[in-house]
Amino acid sequence: MEIRLYLQMLRRGWWIVTLAALMAVNVALITSFFTTPLYQSSARFVVSPNADLVTGKDVITSLEALDKRSIISTYAEFLNSRRVHDETIAALHISEATFKEYTITTVVLPDANVIDLTIVGPDPVMAAQLANHIGQRTIDHMSLLYRAYDISVLDSAVPADLPVSPQPLRDSALALVLGLVGGAML
Repeated sequence: MEIRLYLQMLRRGWWIVTLAALMAVNVALITSFFTTPLYQSSARFVVSPNADLVTGKDVITSLEALDKRSIISTYAEFLNSRRVHDETIAALHISEATFKEYTITTVVLPDANVIDLTIVGPDPVMAAQLANHIGQRTIDHMSLLYRAYDISVLDSAVPADLPVSPQPLRDSALALVLGLVGGAML
């Protein structure tokens, strides 16, 4: 009985549901239009035993040590270090304010000795340059710190063609659904 009452209310107030949905879509489209596009660029690095220093049984021991994750986590933290970031800012001749426009995320992939460095920002070329340069600075520093292990580039970062946000079509579809739900609740 309550469902029938609710359906009658929706039939009488269909214009409220429609108006709420249209308003939500308009807000999403306007927001997408005025939002600065953000581009994502990723580089991947692999940590492995140094083939020049580790031989025979030492290779197995080195691989077992990498399973403990403390070594690879140290490499990942070095990618996030202020020292590496400052050196990158100086080498690329960018301002601190420009650097702060970019979000840097480092993830150690589970069950792998791979580190994913992702940079999101307003310029796709600069995001790729930052990822590659931060990675190279880390490789340079870590080769002096941990001689038993090597970190090398698995995949270099390339500039993105399309922004990760805003995505007007996706955002409008979500706004439409939320507008319909909100209108129905009204």
